[in-house]
Amino acid sequence: MNRSERGQSEVIGVVLLLGITVAAVTATVATGSVALGLITDEARSSGVENGMSQLSSQSSLVALGETDARRFDLGSVDGGQLRLNESAGHVEVRIENGTDGETTVYNDSIGTLEYVGEERTVALQGGGVWTSSNGYGRMISPPEYHYRGTTLTFPIVRLTGTEQTPQRGTGTVSRSAGDPDAVTATRNPLENGTVVVEVQSDYYEGWYEFFSQRADGSVTKYDANQTTVARLVVPDEVTFDRPLSVTTVGGYSHKGGSDKELSETQYKEDVTVPSPNAHIADMVELASDDNDNSDESCVNTDGFDGCGTIGPGTYYFDNDPTVNDDLDFDTTDGDVTVVVDGDFNIGSNNLTIVDDSDNSVTYYINGSLDLQGDPFVGTEEDSIDADRTQFYVAEGFLDGSGGDGNPTIEAIVYAPNADVETRGNPTLRGAFVTNSLETRGNPQLEYDTDLAEMEITITGGTGQNPITYLHVSENVVEVEFD
Repeated sequence: MNRSERGQSEVIGVVLLLGITVAAVTATVATGSVALGLITDEARSSGVENGMSQLSSQSSLVALGETDARRFDLGSVDGGQLRLNESAGHVEVRIENGTDGETTVYNDSIGTLEYVGEERTVALQGGGVWTSSNGYGRMISPPEYHYRGTTLTFPIVRLTGTEQTPQRGTGTVSRSAGDPDAVTATRNPLENGTVVVEVQSDYYEGWYEFFSQRADGSVTKYDANQTTVARLVVPDEVTFDRPLSVTTVGGYSHKGGSDKELSETQYKEDVTVPSPNAHIADMVELASDDNDNSDESCVNTDGFDGCGTIGPGTYYFDNDPTVNDDLDFDTTDGDVTVVVDGDFNIGSNNLTIVDDSDNSVTYYINGSLDLQGDPFVGTEEDSIDADRTQFYVAEGFLDGSGGDGNPTIEAIVYAPNADVETRGNPTLRGAFVTNSLETRGNPQLEYDTDLAEMEITITGGTGQNPITYLHVSENVVEVEFD
């Protein structure tokens, strides 16, 4: 290599070294700038979070009437954007399967104040503070929602304001007049049904976290529409002090022999009882996931096929099963539960409990219960043990019996939606709850006196929180920025 070539190599080396140095410095500065930006954004978001928590307390005081107005300061909001959206966030409170059917107690938007940073959003909604980052929301401080014992107090805080994109984080919150008809009054104590609280929000995961912490019952979140639903059930104790209870005025009539007509002490009309439908639906859901069908080879999709005797367990059918032969239940080692998502036709077959234990056979029928001919349903004991055979029926009872048979049923049949007509000579021993009953022929109704001390609890489903008193109010807070 000659002298000129060595000189060129030295120059090239210096240039490369300078280039590498500049690139390294540039990368370091860029990385440091990004990191510094993230730290700065998080610091600002944390500062606004503290300001939002203070605003939450101040707005709650205003909303609940403890003060007329309060000043607030969210801190520095220069690194992000403030947004007040009166339509963001939606709350619905309703009573399902109540005394008056379905009642909507409240259904409206509640408004949201947000600080949108580069990496994180902080929001005030419903009196609570929420945050969202990486597509996931969580709770910072709880909303105004108080569930204690069997009482739910829900003073809904609704935000309003004229400035949708304020530039400063200071201002005043004051109480504003709302719609006097926004909330439908409820009669306390609640008699029956399920109270449903449904929140649609960008921060639905935080609401789900909150409801789950405050309650052990049914709380469900739906990602598709960003909704969280909490359910509180009105428990109702049902007692049986006579063989027949009907839920309609004039719901009992007899058009056969006068000696077979019930006396006024044997039946009650216009009885208010809870619907079993929600509880039946819940049992259907549970049994569809966990049952003992595989333990009995005679249990198939069509029903009980030549089983003879079956033991304790839960048996589930998702169509309209039938019983193809007489069926005995041995409950010595535990209860039997039969869950039907459809109609259940016994036909003319006997369903008999053959042991003398205190265990029972319970049927949950998400449809109608029917039989024909002269079947026997009950226990083989000489005494009437109606409490050991229980039917919870969502729809009809004896719909397709033709009315010409002589069935004997020793049971509790809880079918308050059923309009029943009999034309044969049925023997009904125990307690029967229907919407109405018309008898012809020579029916015989007998009361099982052992039921006088018995209570059954009808709720909106298992594993759900009880509620007896519901207090909902709308409290409008106006946010005015400087």
